[in-house]
Amino acid sequence: MPRPQIENCCVHVTHRCHRRQFLLDTDIDRRQYVKRLWEARGRFNRVRVLNYCVTSNHVHLLIWSPRMSDLSSMMKWLHGTFAGDYNRRHRREGAFWSGRFHGTLVQTGSHLRRCLFYVDMNMVRAGAVSHPREWRFGGYHELGGARERYRIIDFDRLLSCLGIGDETRFSDWYGETLNNLCRLPVPPAEPFWSKAFAVGDRAWLAKLAGSDNDVDDLITPADSGETASEQSTWYLQAAQGVLNRLKRRLSH
Repeated sequence: MPRPQIENCCVHVTHRCHRRQFLLDTDIDRRQYVKRLWEARGRFNRVRVLNYCVTSNHVHLLIWSPRMSDLSSMMKWLHGTFAGDYNRRHRREGAFWSGRFHGTLVQTGSHLRRCLFYVDMNMVRAGAVSHPREWRFGGYHELGGARERYRIIDFDRLLSCLGIGDETRFSDWYGETLNNLCRLPVPPAEPFWSKAFAVGDRAWLAKLAGSDNDVDDLITPADSGETASEQSTWYLQAAQGVLNRLKRRLSH
């Protein structure tokens, strides 16, 4: 399917280092990437960062953009500038990134909530840490309230896209859900977040494709294939269950 120039879209961006090399394996390089991401946030203020995670051989960005072309412009500057930084610092030549970044369109609401935790849990799944708080190069420290200066994430935009209007409710839901997920023996791997064209409900996917396209043959349920369905279902219930309890608490 050709990527549509839709408006006001949430996109999960993944980009790997050249030949999957561990080029981001030092704190200095990861810190420099976060610095450039902060600069990109100011240069391209039409694009809003909702979450991020810098690993040793790839990056995850959760982005809201008014148009896909705005996102492409930001990514061109961000990853081109960082690659130049890296090559100069390491006296290196050649490509840093593996081809073009991959962007998966994500429906707002419950699907975006699930993707938010997918990004946060990246280094837990890799076995590098037991909780996102232990990884300094991700959005957890902003979302969890530990970092106030030099913020990259647009918190207001994130709450709007998640459909959670109250900051206190978000904080309780976010922290408790992450704690629940970290208690899993093996956090679920969900490759569709980095491979699919789009993730959302059937009606939303059909709207993306347009009235002249039948998307039934292109839709794969999120809990099938490479993922473990029991883990994936628990993943959804962990987040939604906490949210439901908080709603009941507020109503009383």
